[in-house]
Amino acid sequence: MLDGNGTTRWPLAELLQSSTPHPDFGAGALLFGQFVGVWDADVRFIDSDGSVSIDGPGVWSFGWVLDGRVIQDVLTYPRAGSARPGERGIGTTLRRYNPDADTWAVIWCGATSGVLVTLTAKAVDYGIQLDGFAANGTPLRWSFTDIADDRFHWGGYILDQEGSWRLEQEMNVRRRLERPS
Repeated sequence: MLDGNGTTRWPLAELLQSSTPHPDFGAGALLFGQFVGVWDADVRFIDSDGSVSIDGPGVWSFGWVLDGRVIQDVLTYPRAGSARPGERGIGTTLRRYNPDADTWAVIWCGATSGVLVTLTAKAVDYGIQLDGFAANGTPLRWSFTDIADDRFHWGGYILDQEGSWRLEQEMNVRRRLERPS
């Protein structure tokens, strides 16, 4: 499709977006459906020696896509040490609910980092737990905790050689208030 300037435009956003979850998902859609909207995040990456390599603001947006069968998010944050203005860390996650197992299949694609991770998510007593593996086969555990209508905490852990979960990334996240039109 050509726009008024002769540039080819595809209606990708219009084809992806959905305003509601698919009706087959029922209450199970709420586990991640509660995050639909725009959030401001304090993004922190922690190196294996405990030093912080990135500590800055980010934006995390969640929405229903693909006829309400998937939740997609986009996470952006400034990259530490970048000499190029406007360079950012960016990635996206696709989450699809399996009502038979009451679990979610989750795929994270780090567009800047090149990291691709597949996890399985489920509700647990403290929030949401996601388990999977890094590209090298090392177990990963991500979690959403301290969940409220206006905030949550996200933690990304990796299993170290001693068998302990080591924090690699964390975010304190606050719902962005709607701006009046």
